[in-house]
Amino acid sequence: MLRLVLPLVLLAAAVSPAQQQRPTRALPPPTDIDVQLTEQLRRQEQDLADAILRKDADALERVVGHEFTLRVGDVPQSPGGLPRAIWMANTLNSGRTKAESVDLRDCVARRLADDLAVVSLIHDQKATIDGRDFSGVFYVVDFWKRRDGTWQIVARYSSPVGHKVDRGNRQLPAPADVDPELTGVLSALDEQLGQAALGGYKDTATMERVVATEFTQRVSDAPQRSLPRAMWGQPSEKYKIESLEQRYYAARKLADDFAALSFLLTQKASFDGQGRTGDFYVVDVWRKRGDRWQVIARYSSPIGKTFDRR
Repeated sequence: MLRLVLPLVLLAAAVSPAQQQRPTRALPPPTDIDVQLTEQLRRQEQDLADAILRKDADALERVVGHEFTLRVGDVPQSPGGLPRAIWMANTLNSGRTKAESVDLRDCVARRLADDLAVVSLIHDQKATIDGRDFSGVFYVVDFWKRRDGTWQIVARYSSPVGHKVDRGNRQLPAPADVDPELTGVLSALDEQLGQAALGGYKDTATMERVVATEFTQRVSDAPQRSLPRAMWGQPSEKYKIESLEQRYYAARKLADDFAALSFLLTQKASFDGQGRTGDFYVVDVWRKRGDRWQVIARYSSPIGKTFDRR
């Protein structure tokens, strides 16, 4: 059944000469960056990348949490994330995975709680898997948890930026990173937001109830920018939405009051006469206050393309 969802992704069509003259959209300074934590976790991300390059099993054992899973945006229909044991085996197998270089940039960390953080970054790598070229640029959203003073990565969501990759055929075990009940709760809230969007965002009561004041959105093809709540989801005659579909929900609880929801978003829409149509891999961060869940952050990556974000 078709599910309606909020078009939280601000899209633009492919760049044309006319669009090149369009001024860059002015955004206020980001409110979702913890500067000190960003530097700390940037070093952690680099240490993780270096350990992968060196195939350093001891370092990976220290930095990768026991509950770690990997989900990828270009295979959103996969029933579960790649579990830690398989990811570790693949990473350390010199015959299967060969990573030559990794460049990390546009790293931004947001503190969710004293012991929980989310990091978004661009991961540019040169590598092969099973002899297939696996080089390219990826938008990565990582969740880190601090235990006994040490940060460990507990979940990674990765999506190729502007290209598609050959992941081959593989079978995964039954999902261990999906909370079915929570998935139902959070997907129902997204459907309510979808109804508000189709109504032109005039249902401000739903928006205020479901979308937290600290909400921000980040996108893979403009990773250095952050769209604040005050500029997102506002009534506008310029934004015309024809259809919305959301599939492959997967919610995971990160803590008692924090959760991540990933899914594939397909929309057909336009903004001020420009195309806003495509497929997007989306990772939402939700926070529970009392008995109510609210979305506080969204990370979105278009599948197989990039857009002019001006």
